[in-house]
Amino acid sequence: MADPHLTDPARTAPAIAHLRVPMAGARAAAERLSLPGPLRSAQAADHRALWLGPDQWLLIGDGFSEALAVAGGFLTDVSHGRAAVRIGGPRARELLAKGCSLDLHARVFRPGHCAQTSIARTSVLLHALGPDDGFDLYCARSYAQSLWHWLTEAAAEFGYRVM
Repeated sequence: MADPHLTDPARTAPAIAHLRVPMAGARAAAERLSLPGPLRSAQAADHRALWLGPDQWLLIGDGFSEALAVAGGFLTDVSHGRAAVRIGGPRARELLAKGCSLDLHARVFRPGHCAQTSIARTSVLLHALGPDDGFDLYCARSYAQSLWHWLTEAAAEFGYRVM
């Protein structure tokens, strides 16, 4: 069996939204909506929230509930501006380490962690999924082809398959 596994970005199209709340209300909004803190993610009924900064989160899902309406906040659909790639398999961390300066060791970058970084000179939001689920990478759609090309080239030494 080939490894790691790359999920073709053309096959997946989650709704992606950027939530920004003024600093004055960010803590209250985070508590009320169960939004994650620094470098973490949280799962809700209809979306996953990834921390981007002290007053902003990236929301990924099939849709977003009306409960996300936050006084003074902004929820912006960025689905058409972002691409998502999923990488899995037992050597996924090793593959990502070839182009990323983060410490991706399983004791450091655990499931549920997320961070903005650069992989092969492309800015990405890297999200560690469950222990065997791998990683999701979110990047600007205009850079997705370049990132995809780098991933397939870098994965060649391990063998890989596109799912």
